[in-house]
Amino acid sequence: MINSRVLRQFIAVAEELHYGRAAARAGIAQSPLSQAIQKLEAHVGTALFVRNKRSVALTPAGTVFLEEAYQWLCYEEVAIQRTVGASSGKTGQLTIGFIGSVGYGFMPELINRFRLEYPQVRLRVVEMTTKDQLEQLQGRALDVGMLRTPLPVAAPQIQTRFHKRDVLVVALPRSHPLAGRKRIDLRQLAGESFVSFSREKVPAAHAQLISVCGAAGFHPNIEQECSQVASVICLIAAGLSVALVSGNLTSLIHPKVCYVPISNRTPYLDQEVSIAWRRNDANPALHSLLEVARSLAAGSRTPAAGAADAGAA
Repeated sequence: MINSRVLRQFIAVAEELHYGRAAARAGIAQSPLSQAIQKLEAHVGTALFVRNKRSVALTPAGTVFLEEAYQWLCYEEVAIQRTVGASSGKTGQLTIGFIGSVGYGFMPELINRFRLEYPQVRLRVVEMTTKDQLEQLQGRALDVGMLRTPLPVAAPQIQTRFHKRDVLVVALPRSHPLAGRKRIDLRQLAGESFVSFSREKVPAAHAQLISVCGAAGFHPNIEQECSQVASVICLIAAGLSVALVSGNLTSLIHPKVCYVPISNRTPYLDQEVSIAWRRNDANPALHSLLEVARSLAAGSRTPAAGAADAGAA
């Protein structure tokens, strides 16, 4: 059987081309070393050295085997380093889900900072709804999610931590009569056609639209439903509808869409962005990500906005 000890003995002979010096380097007697090389050649099935009383030389097969031996030991060292790194959260891999709106604020900032601090951790980042993130977290297809809280369904296996608070704004076609206003009273939208996030795919956002408009005294006329942020913005640009969207989407510039703050004061306008992960997940890379997110949140959060880790209800 070939192992790293035998390979190091072979390399010593190949580099020294002298059994006495190779034996001293390997820390064994010359006879056991000679026997080990003979067993290695029998295992490989060909001679690796040409020997006589005065010299030792590599055969062509021995030269090839020497190159492979170097690679073998290099792979062994890399495997050890990666294993140690994984145990400390410095290497490994993570699959991360995010809702579309955080792709224009929180998510790029977190991913960029994490890659700077942990460049050896491989990341797979996928946009998906809060509902889909919860399903994939529970199914272990996802390691961490960036989603809206409170969660739309009970998920006792999932831990959440508040990260940032956002507020809704009105997204309008640039040609809309209200597009030039500094602020909009929600009652001015009572006769408008709305595009909403899907009741099935994004139930929390859909319910929030109903609540916000209800607090302003009307029920929204929802004519279009979408699951993705980009689709909502495209329908607004087409002049089909208006929408209430997260304030961080104001960085999503579209030549035919404008964003206007809302003048009404109601808690229904607030949105929470949180990080979610499985309870008791021991993946060290996950905890490295959570620590980076905690650091970012601490740098941007107001004192009143802080919140301790909370179990999903």
